[in-house]
Amino acid sequence: MPSVPRLAARLAAALAALLSLALLPAPAEAAVTTRPIKIMPLGDSITWGVGSPSTSSYRAALWQRLVAQAGYAVDFVGSQQSGSLPDTDNEGHSGWRIDQIAASATGWLNTYQPDVVLLHIGTNDMNQNYDVANAPARLAALIDQILAARPTATVLVAKIIPALDAGIQSRINTFNAAVPGIVSARGARAKLVDLSVLGSADLADTLHPNDAGYARMAVRWYSGLESVLGDGRDHPLLSTAFETTDTAPTWSDSVAAAVNVGGYCCALTGMEASTRAELAHSGAGALLYSGSDNSATQSYSYARIFAADVPLTSRSVLSYWIYPQQANGTFVGVDLQFSDGSALRDTGAADQYGVRAHPQFQGEGGHLAVNQWNLVRVNLGGLAGRTVTRVDLGFDRPTGTGTFRGYLDDLTLSDEGGTFPGSDLALGRPATGSAACVAAEAPAKAVDGVVSGNSKWCSGVAGATLQVDLGAVRTVRRFVVRHASAGGEILALNTKAYRIEGSTDGTTWTTLVTVTANADGVTTHPVNATARYVRLVVVTPSQTTDTVTRVYSLEAAGA
Repeated sequence: MPSVPRLAARLAAALAALLSLALLPAPAEAAVTTRPIKIMPLGDSITWGVGSPSTSSYRAALWQRLVAQAGYAVDFVGSQQSGSLPDTDNEGHSGWRIDQIAASATGWLNTYQPDVVLLHIGTNDMNQNYDVANAPARLAALIDQILAARPTATVLVAKIIPALDAGIQSRINTFNAAVPGIVSARGARAKLVDLSVLGSADLADTLHPNDAGYARMAVRWYSGLESVLGDGRDHPLLSTAFETTDTAPTWSDSVAAAVNVGGYCCALTGMEASTRAELAHSGAGALLYSGSDNSATQSYSYARIFAADVPLTSRSVLSYWIYPQQANGTFVGVDLQFSDGSALRDTGAADQYGVRAHPQFQGEGGHLAVNQWNLVRVNLGGLAGRTVTRVDLGFDRPTGTGTFRGYLDDLTLSDEGGTFPGSDLALGRPATGSAACVAAEAPAKAVDGVVSGNSKWCSGVAGATLQVDLGAVRTVRRFVVRHASAGGEILALNTKAYRIEGSTDGTTWTTLVTVTANADGVTTHPVNATARYVRLVVVTPSQTTDTVTRVYSLEAAGA
């Protein structure tokens, strides 16, 4: 089976015995793992991918979230292969019922030894009207069988997706009603994932999802995996830097609601919100916004940006960077629409300064400086249980008139692994280090805020070092290192062993982080340190005999 870049770090108690984590000298601990975590997608044709033109099922979108965004090292396992994702292994068997999966499950589990099983099964029992009354008991027995075969594994059990046939759906409703009780009776090693939330628009036919439906499934599998794979790192749920390599906004210059807001200039008739390569916080692209406030008593406009399907948890956070180009441009903020019909702007949620997350209050709050990038971070924990269905950018100013313009960049909805550590102190700071592989891969590439487009520091020097001057003595709370696979290279090129040091004077150094056996593409290291200079020292540059160091970014978050 192919091994895929980036997954894992300390599994919750059920998986802890499987991993040998590199523990760091106090006060830091490395969120790394020594091998990819094996995940078995187990089920029927829905797991295999019927309904998707690429037959990638939910697995492609889930791999993207786990690997490309959260930085885990993961290996999907199973005897079947389907889809266009980098790791196509799965255990999806078209037309199979619960009893048919059970007949072969022990053999598969013994062969592939998964750490986590993603179980979506029962659709064919309902479709065939096969002994429906006893289907919950068969599911319970299958879960017990999985846990007996893999005593250290965790199984995520789905309430199965809906069907378009009323008779089948009635049976599914009865079956799904029994699933939560079955799962809870199995204890901590079984966890419930609700996939019954899909709607008719998410289905390609009577039984199978389309790509949009599979993407929704991936979001919920990912949320379920967080509690299993939780290791103190952030889990991006929606993340974009508005680069050409990122998912494009769903809408461009599309206004959902507006009163007394016209175009900025040039025959524009309404608020503008579209991606431009003009000014950016990171990379080359950002979202331009502009318009004209035409009333001194009431003016607002909300532009649609992204369609979304993001369930919020107690750890969910919204963050973005905004660059208003005049005072009017500060009356702008990201707004979220929820599935219950409510909106972020009306919830009372506040940013890191206590300013309400509402475009009007953002402008009145006095914390958004003109002609510079400003970080806005909103804790969404109080909204846990709601689901984000759309991301908007709003302008709202009840008094005054005039044009407004600015840029939005680095928009993220994430479940954060701990206390917000602050902004990246290393971003754009002077960086020096061992000789680069080529001039375009100099040390400065590790602190330019760009991971795409092969933007990395590369060095073939043994014991390569990268040093960053933070400009003043600062408090550092977390380091994040993005290794080779974070930039799209193979897992085998990720840095295996390294340490991070800090110094107040550039002469006397203290080791803050030590890692001896990493496999991940993104590693996160909580610390509590005071330093002006930070230094990455590479001990073993790859998982193989390759002697070249490849680091896409070194981040030092703090204040």
